Amino acid sequence: MNKIMNMRSFLLSMCLLASLCVGSLIFAAPPPSLNSSDLAQGPYSSMHMLLEKTILNVDVLTVDVRFGKKVHPRLVEIAKGKSYSEDLGKQVAKVAIGADDALVQLKFVRDVSLDQWIDGVRENLEQARKAGLISAAVEKKVSQGLPNWFAAIKERGYKTNDRLLYRVNADSLRTVVVAADGKILVDRTDKEKDAPRVVMASYFAPGSDFREPLIRSLFKAK
Repeated sequence: MNKIMNMRSFLLSMCLLASLCVGSLIFAAPPPSLNSSDLAQGPYSSMHMLLEKTILNVDVLTVDVRFGKKVHPRLVEIAKGKSYSEDLGKQVAKVAIGADDALVQLKFVRDVSLDQWIDGVRENLEQARKAGLISAAVEKKVSQGLPNWFAAIKERGYKTNDRLLYRVNADSLRTVVVAADGKILVDRTDKEKDAPRVVMASYFAPGSDFREPLIRSLFKAK
């Protein structure tokens, strides 16, 4: 009798575990999308650029930024009907760095090792710190954390058509790495209050490779 009861308990446990696993698959949050209805659409709501490796002039990745609906009117006010200028660029950068609702997507157009990518991120963090946009303590914390946060792709790195997405909210930052075939390789949410600003500052700090091309693209909106 005890053996039968134990077997029943085991089977019930396995059934419960299976249902939980299925449930987690069904209700797992999809990766963020540039076309999300939660984000602004239309002219002056987004930016786009292609990053080239400076010396060899090799295409590395594209960057797309789409802003939230509350941020969008501020960008329209600055840029609508105007041509890019350094002064207007500074105004846009200030809005972008302070944005608490945005999505940043990187799409790789060639293979990039994790170490190469981390080196690039650290350079951007340094620029943000030098500009006074983040503290030295935050720079150090993020720099040291990167290898652990992205450990799942340490050996693999980024492959052509992989996407890295940062969903920026006022109180959180969701980071997702999606393979070309749609498989999610990394999915983490950071509740640290500095996390959203770190991302936006990294792309829009003075001296960043991303700042001017992204901002210029805003003024080309149609």
